[in-house]
Amino acid sequence: MYSKILTTFFLIFSFHAVAGVSITTVSKTKNELKIKSSLESLQEKYDLTPWIITDVIEVDEKARMPRSHPVLTMSTKDEYLKSDIKLLSSFLHEQSHWHVIKNGRGSKSEFRAAIKANFPNVQFERPLGSGTEGGTLSHIIVCYLEYVALSELIGKEKAIQNLSTNDYYTWVYQTIINSENHDKLDRLVQKFGLGFGVNNS
Repeated sequence: MYSKILTTFFLIFSFHAVAGVSITTVSKTKNELKIKSSLESLQEKYDLTPWIITDVIEVDEKARMPRSHPVLTMSTKDEYLKSDIKLLSSFLHEQSHWHVIKNGRGSKSEFRAAIKANFPNVQFERPLGSGTEGGTLSHIIVCYLEYVALSELIGKEKAIQNLSTNDYYTWVYQTIINSENHDKLDRLVQKFGLGFGVNNS
């Protein structure tokens, strides 16, 4: 099932993707320019096109953390300055937020209710989750999509190693990298049209 979701997830992203991204910096500081350069290098190293939903990217040194909306904004946290893998993973995470909002089927309440039915004992307090139950439920799928994309690009073992060292959403990441949960997660991805796209009925 996991290999199937990789293929179909790739197809849905390819269907909605754009060629390349436009990356701007807010203040043109040294750190902002470093992140911009790293993102451009990652585009050259990997074919990120299948994973790109929004092509407008901003780098803001004053951003406390990356955010997806209204414009996908990357911060200049030390871990992103020091590790291209951390930067890539975070970039895929924010693109996954866009994928859920733009391409997902059903309402937010239906989406979260279905996730909770499969993961009833949500640990949402920070740093275990996002701080709220609803946000943490959504992040179970967002983080799983991040994991699927990252695994495709750098390999499953490196993806697990990367995500397991994050100091945020710690319960969420432990949940989604646990292979015992992958069948449930794959079914949820399929149910809401987030991995199977036009093949989903």
